[in-house]
Amino acid sequence: MSTFIGIILLALAVWLVPLFYRRWRIKYRRSRPLTQEQLQLLQETLPLYQYLNTNQQQELRSNIALFLHDKEFVGCDGLQVSERMRVVIAAYACLLVLGRKNECYPNLYSLLLYPDTYVANETRREGFVETAKHSAREGEAHYRGPVVLSWGDLEEDLQFPQRGHNVALHEFAHKVDEEDGYFDGRPLFEKAEEGANWAEVMSHEFYRLRQRAEYGQLPGDNPSVLDLYGAHSPAEFFAVATESFYTIPVTMRTLHPELYGELSRFYRLDPAKLMSSKSV
Repeated sequence: MSTFIGIILLALAVWLVPLFYRRWRIKYRRSRPLTQEQLQLLQETLPLYQYLNTNQQQELRSNIALFLHDKEFVGCDGLQVSERMRVVIAAYACLLVLGRKNECYPNLYSLLLYPDTYVANETRREGFVETAKHSAREGEAHYRGPVVLSWGDLEEDLQFPQRGHNVALHEFAHKVDEEDGYFDGRPLFEKAEEGANWAEVMSHEFYRLRQRAEYGQLPGDNPSVLDLYGAHSPAEFFAVATESFYTIPVTMRTLHPELYGELSRFYRLDPAKLMSSKSV
């Protein structure tokens, strides 16, 4: 009997020790303050930071500290990864999980950074026919794998936020989307009721964008701030909508109020309200 109890206790220890260590490690790394250089870079490159309240700013800094410690940044094609690159990418990635239970992308271990738009191999299968080609890309997110980004394109997005584009937000929206096991444009909700209207609103807006992509601006249709790339699939629509939500929130709320409302509930943030109230 004592041997059996000993085996049970050993099994529990083998299971519990790594679990508690993991929790301790995450808590410790979140507690590490950002350096003065990192904090200054955060303030300079993430305009929304100044509009967050004190608790939100602290949470964001903690997540950034964890992200910077846990993820490997790899420069490709001769790119030397700078601290600015690391902080910028970490800031926008962590912005997407602000206010939600998370471990800061636990299945992401590395990020590949290219100096500019890069060429990737693309393989498509139709029945028994497989075709391969090269395609130019600004970024991509691999399922349960790395995120790849063009730093040159991200720099341009930061310089011209009014365009509504941000390749880091786009690719990390895909990583948020994959949390339920699928790239399908419906992320994982902490409570089922939070996504009650998601499918209806998203389907309607996705259909409108596909119509616009195919036929152009239709008579009587309202203008849109959504990139037509979002018409490719529900997953790309979610990523494109996320870009607009964070980069041009006031305009998006005006032109896509229901879509904006769904994203605001999911991301637990109302950037349009924050920016409008602080500017008064």
